[in-house]
Amino acid sequence: MPAPGQGARRTFRQGMTLIELLVVIAIIAILIALLLPAVQQAREAARRASCRNNLKQIGLAMHNYEATFGTFPIGVRTGSPVSIFPGLSLPSYGLSWWVGVMPYLDQGNLFQQIDPESPNSGFASMNASNGAAVKGIALPYMFCPSSPLPNMISTTLPIMLPSYVGISGASSLAPGSSTADFPEQRVNSCCTIQDGEISAGGILIPNAVVRMRDITDGSSNVMMVGETSDYMIDSTGKRKNVGAGCNLGWIAGTMATGTPPHYTGPNLHYNITTVRYPPGTRAYNQPGILEGRGPNNPLLSAHSGGVMSLLSDGSVRFLGNSIHLLTLKRLATRDDGQILGDF
Repeated sequence: MPAPGQGARRTFRQGMTLIELLVVIAIIAILIALLLPAVQQAREAARRASCRNNLKQIGLAMHNYEATFGTFPIGVRTGSPVSIFPGLSLPSYGLSWWVGVMPYLDQGNLFQQIDPESPNSGFASMNASNGAAVKGIALPYMFCPSSPLPNMISTTLPIMLPSYVGISGASSLAPGSSTADFPEQRVNSCCTIQDGEISAGGILIPNAVVRMRDITDGSSNVMMVGETSDYMIDSTGKRKNVGAGCNLGWIAGTMATGTPPHYTGPNLHYNITTVRYPPGTRAYNQPGILEGRGPNNPLLSAHSGGVMSLLSDGSVRFLGNSIHLLTLKRLATRDDGQILGDF
């Protein structure tokens, strides 16, 4: 009992002052700021590993195809003519190399549904049967998880847009000029609006096949597939999608006939590129570059410092953006006989 005249003793629990609370919050914020880059790096490392694995699957499919048929698939092919009226027909879009390797990517059922002989077999929105077969089909190994690009066409029939592009060879032109710095004899000026150049010196070429014996530089020295999985930027600051299948998707090939240097007709094409610029090139307003179907759209990715590439022996290499352009062009050519620099 308290002494007479004295009130009961009261105890108080002292809380945090405002300053102490702000200090704790500041410490937590600093810790988060320190940890966030590490978390982001870990996530990007996982995404890069997934991208590498995608290309390994594609490389294995390519080699299974080659073991079956004795050749690598045609890069892009022309479709059957479209008859306008008796005596007049127009060329149509055929299929890309992606279709040929479908059975070797566990997509045999999808492959069986695609009619390669019908007109516009590679233009899904113009070919009802093939459009129904590929509509909305998501194929994870076609898309780099680091890519900010859409993985589906959204303005037409929904078709997957691949992050990876076939390499048809190297341009004989230096970037932005007409100075020959790579005397490749199998090139064709094409796509007049874009002032581009298409080569048949690589592995995945228009309207023709390449055999393993044609790769005289050695399969470990020739690139077969690369990345186009990020945006370019035009002179107004607008983002441009130069992904391989934009805007017709992975199924689309070409309308042109023949093989460079005899590549004629409406020669826009999809899902292949001819190396003309260094990887990581972002400036859009350059010759040979056009959303989706530019003949010289560069290799680029959202990975820091470079792009993933698939070599003809099935191995996957990371190519730095600083790779010498001549080395990259030699890497894109199967039989130039030149020694590669470091890459």
